[in-house]
Amino acid sequence: MNLLNNHQRTTDNRASAALRARREFLIRSAAACAAGSSLLNLSSQNLWAMRPEETARQTAQGFLASLSAEQRGLAQIEYNDGKRSAWHFIPMESRKGLPLREMNDQQRTAAMGLMASLLSESGFRRAVDIMAYEAILLELEGPAQAKRRDYRKFYFSIYGNPEPNAPWGVSIEGHHLSVNMTYEGDRIVDSTPQFFGVNPAKLLRDFETPDPLQSGDKKKYTAGTRLLLPEEQAAYELLGSLSKDQQAKAIFQSDCPEDIQWPGEPQPKPAAAVGIVSSELNADQQKKLRAILDAYFSTMPKVVAQDRLKLIEQNNGGKIHFGWAGGTDPKEQHFIRIQGPTFIAELCNFQTDPQGTTANHIHSVWRDLTGDFNLSI
Repeated sequence: MNLLNNHQRTTDNRASAALRARREFLIRSAAACAAGSSLLNLSSQNLWAMRPEETARQTAQGFLASLSAEQRGLAQIEYNDGKRSAWHFIPMESRKGLPLREMNDQQRTAAMGLMASLLSESGFRRAVDIMAYEAILLELEGPAQAKRRDYRKFYFSIYGNPEPNAPWGVSIEGHHLSVNMTYEGDRIVDSTPQFFGVNPAKLLRDFETPDPLQSGDKKKYTAGTRLLLPEEQAAYELLGSLSKDQQAKAIFQSDCPEDIQWPGEPQPKPAAAVGIVSSELNADQQKKLRAILDAYFSTMPKVVAQDRLKLIEQNNGGKIHFGWAGGTDPKEQHFIRIQGPTFIAELCNFQTDPQGTTANHIHSVWRDLTGDFNLSI
């Protein structure tokens, strides 16, 4: 079944060119804060041809350089500090790092340029939209929630020193967003936990919010918008292609779990795979399974997708399980789990939105079963 309407497709296409130009500006602006950045003299074509690890390091240096000594004391944390593996996506009074709301315009530009360099274009757009959705939640829940629902209550942390021959990391986190990248110099060594959530999962009316990318600007969201559509759509397409016998194996329980596994825990835990194994799928169904993986990969730089696929292939890629729990109609609570020897990906649409709509609040996560944050389990 197709969950995307034509109006949303048109809106997405119109936004892409403007976002691409804005993303490039932010990356260059972040790098400009660091003396001697090589990004400034690159053509647009060469900028996107650059290795994302190097771009991330230079924008991280620029972000730190833009901060006052007091701000840097919050934003920069020792690489081996336990805070690096402390993550969560729920609303919190405070978090590690420096929030956007405590930055001036130049610093926020550098912070968003850093985020732009960590993610793919679609991942960056998703993260910005998740920030803006805090303003939607505030409108739906009322002014009493103003402190809790703040589109600038997203925190940026740098771990260690972003240098060519040193271990370092970045986290960007707030309600419904947790991006965690770990580097060894100019090499990405882990990109998990990777978490995106959205509430409402599907907008039931139009909204206008402040634009997190530009003070004073507005963003418009139309009824029917679904931020986490790609992985959910791909999972429904695979489920719909299964025979009755295959569905009986894939659906491992009739009730939908209330959430993803291990929310906020530093590491995933050993867990038995559930559902149907990929070796029992035909060629077309295996392509549909790959499409789910690609949807998760699409928010990350291509090098991350390549590394994840290589790891999957090296560790018996034919033993990926596709599991489903809950209802099979998008209006019903549903839960999806894709698990291989080296990873587990989950999507849970269980909660009710602020308007009382059942199954309209999604959590989506990708975790590394060999150890998140490049740490051993």
